[in-house]
Amino acid sequence: MAINPSQTRTFKNIQLFTILASLWIGGLIGIGFLVAPTLFIYLTDKQVAGMIAGEIFKNANFLNCLMGICLLIMSNVFVKHGYRHFVLIRWLFLVLLILTGLAALIIQPWMHELREMALAGGAPVMQSPWATEFGRLHSVSNTIFIVEIIFGLWICWRSCRFTVTSETSGSKMPGASLGRQD
Repeated sequence: MAINPSQTRTFKNIQLFTILASLWIGGLIGIGFLVAPTLFIYLTDKQVAGMIAGEIFKNANFLNCLMGICLLIMSNVFVKHGYRHFVLIRWLFLVLLILTGLAALIIQPWMHELREMALAGGAPVMQSPWATEFGRLHSVSNTIFIVEIIFGLWICWRSCRFTVTSETSGSKMPGASLGRQD
């Protein structure tokens, strides 16, 4: 019995989804846990390190939104083709987009404004009257970032699990496996 070409194409699209999601979360981990800490370790001026890290995270949030929208669209297509496994992934991406929007459109501009007000007053932000507020916003931003990482890893795990179980189940139809897919 031959495999339906559209099922093969869908399975390859799911593999592409898994690769894109893995690259996306890997980039986030690289920026958050390698690049930003390295800036603070090797730059003597912590204010400059913070400004550079802020710009990197601003650009990363733009890429997060773009990648999140693409992967959300792919998830919707998979759900419409009957792959129930992607229903939860679709909701996780929606939450991720909301969190990224919150960070990119509210928290990071607010932090940037506080930093600019402190610099206009002649002091680094952590030595200004706005240090407490900046610290709280920084904590919220860190929390959002950690939640994004956890959800992203969860998405990668679920899509990898789907791909592996579909591939090893011996089924003629991608998506049909011995393992639970919801």
